[in-house]
Amino acid sequence: MFSLLDFCEKCENGLANLDTIMAGNENNLQLFEVTVSSRIDLLVASWRLATKQQPNSKDEWHGLMASNRSVTINDVASAAGVSRATVSRALAGYGRINAETVAHIRKVAQEIGYKPNAIAAAMRSGKTKTIGLVVISDFTNAFFDRATKAIIDQAKSFGYQVLISHTDENITVERQAVKTLLGNQVDGLIVVPSSAVVHDHLAPKQVGGKPVVVIDRRLDGVRYTTITTGDLVAAEEATVYAIESGHRQLGFLIAVPGIKGFTDERPLIPISSVQERADGFASGVADAKLRASQVAWVYCEDTETAAHSAVESLLDAKVPPTIIFTSNNDMLLAVLKVAGTRGMRIGQDLSVISFDDSPWAAAMVPGITVIGRPVEELGRLAVDELVEAIEGKNNPKKIVLDAELIKRGSVANLNKISTAKSSSSKRA
Repeated sequence: MFSLLDFCEKCENGLANLDTIMAGNENNLQLFEVTVSSRIDLLVASWRLATKQQPNSKDEWHGLMASNRSVTINDVASAAGVSRATVSRALAGYGRINAETVAHIRKVAQEIGYKPNAIAAAMRSGKTKTIGLVVISDFTNAFFDRATKAIIDQAKSFGYQVLISHTDENITVERQAVKTLLGNQVDGLIVVPSSAVVHDHLAPKQVGGKPVVVIDRRLDGVRYTTITTGDLVAAEEATVYAIESGHRQLGFLIAVPGIKGFTDERPLIPISSVQERADGFASGVADAKLRASQVAWVYCEDTETAAHSAVESLLDAKVPPTIIFTSNNDMLLAVLKVAGTRGMRIGQDLSVISFDDSPWAAAMVPGITVIGRPVEELGRLAVDELVEAIEGKNNPKKIVLDAELIKRGSVANLNKISTAKSSSSKRA
């Protein structure tokens, strides 16, 4: 028998002669499971194997823990006085084993500092219990902020962790994100695609047959479950509501990825949800039979500078709009900032309606009228569908959740104002 110190001294430069030291003990190798995180761990583990020693008390176990050696499932079995197979069943929660034994094993495992090896578990099960990826197009956006939280919370309830990648609507970044996360052996993907047209990297062969759920946007030509919201119908409803409230000069500010600055000519819109919003607004205008001179369209780069300039161009028009519709919260903020610098009162001098609700939109005075979308429901449903697919119940479907016009005080009723002015004029 020799000590750990003796053993280390026999190892020239630490591990150089480890094979020599271990000679004659090869038959024991298959009986010893070890997870090493450093060269010291390997020395300690090898010494134990060479000397066939196991700690006999909790103090000895804590001594090994203090030495930084990783505790293995064999260690738990030895400390608990049961077989390795029994420990595996107790910690994994399967097989026939009485509750007292399970409680005893788990208590011992906790006391001696056992931490399950996630890589080993993944190798045994073929699953990593990670939902890779949530590809968030713009993490600062209020919609995706809330969607991300809902996804993480729901995934946690299924025992999954979520790996998040921010693409900033850049298809090149998205390609790399998908590649990286697949390399991390995720069990499935939840994707907010940057383009409805360019998505060859999401083809089944390219993702290795992993389940994919697409949220917020449609993808043409692929058979994945997609979960979107009824933006077209809601945008049309919002437009009709404004017109019924007496507005006849309408402005539309729509953020479009891939363009520079802003333009009044409709560009190619690569994102299906933005397409639907623009089409819904246009449908409401067409139903009201407004003239072209009564409607201003501005398609804008999704940056603060471009949005600020775009709003100024709308308000500086010969006949400016009495209401501006915005496609997202970033465009809404630009409207509020420019209106504020000009001393314009929201809900009186200028009306606004925007897509996506947020706590600050409701807290403002007056509150902002928005097209609210069921963000949390969308996030939870995405995880539910993905986990089902991971478990082999893959049934691709198209799910469309209703969006809702939430009326607050940011839309002036010009009919009442006109009636009041008329009555005042008659009395005079």
